[in-house]
Amino acid sequence: MDSQGWGGGLALRPRDYLGMGEPLADVVAAAGPYEGEELHRLALGTAATMARLHLTGIAGLRLGPHNVLVGPLGEASFAPGPRSSELPPADVREWADVIVFAAAGHMEGGTGLDRLPPVLRALVDQCRDPDPAARPAAMELVRVLLGHSASARHASVRELLREAEAWAGPYEPARPEGRPRAAGRHGRVSSAE
Repeated sequence: MDSQGWGGGLALRPRDYLGMGEPLADVVAAAGPYEGEELHRLALGTAATMARLHLTGIAGLRLGPHNVLVGPLGEASFAPGPRSSELPPADVREWADVIVFAAAGHMEGGTGLDRLPPVLRALVDQCRDPDPAARPAAMELVRVLLGHSASARHASVRELLREAEAWAGPYEPARPEGRPRAAGRHGRVSSAE
């Protein structure tokens, strides 16, 4: 399902659009809200997938806790389904709401922002700006979540997406010989103690 003109890290992959896994709403109901590194990883993975889709001309994703999917190793993708005619800034707003849901465990109003680390809270605030033109693009979210300053735009889109995939992809930690892995919260796999 490659998109014309993109390759080597920018092609639209089936998992970006035809996700597999459990809805985020179910994962949070079962394991509780996300926090720390898991929350950052979810934010980065979903922002990178959204950026990839936007770059290939797909927007109006209708993001929410029921169509953001979490795979067995914690990787995030989006469920297939009808798209709206909304533009990318609407997706960015919905992404912010999904991240607040993941951190708070509910969608009620503005609550949950206090559970976000400062960098993520600032991004969410920007994404919720009433003026769609003032919201950051999905690639800017990826850049900030990777720790690249807005003024240092030396990395190409391709490099940023590859870095995001390496950081937010399926989590498979190294384990000592003979030690089994056990599933952690939110689908993460960790070494058994």
